[in-house]
Amino acid sequence: MKSEGSNGNLRAFVQTAERAGGFVWVITLVDFDAKNVRRALVSDDSFSTAAAARDAGEARLAGMSEDG
Repeated sequence: MKSEGSNGNLRAFVQTAERAGGFVWVITLVDFDAKNVRRALVSDDSFSTAAAARDAGEARLAGMSEDG
């Protein structure tokens, strides 16, 4: 992923977190050149396992990459 004014050191990561007995995905966009987090998105849906949340997050990130 690249953004305007960036030299290409912008990366997105999918992580999982526990929430209310389930798991959610967290997508974080990090600008390593500026040394800051540009954006973080958290799933509204809960998943029964961390693996299911990670798979859903990766699918969401892939969809967002295709849109951009």
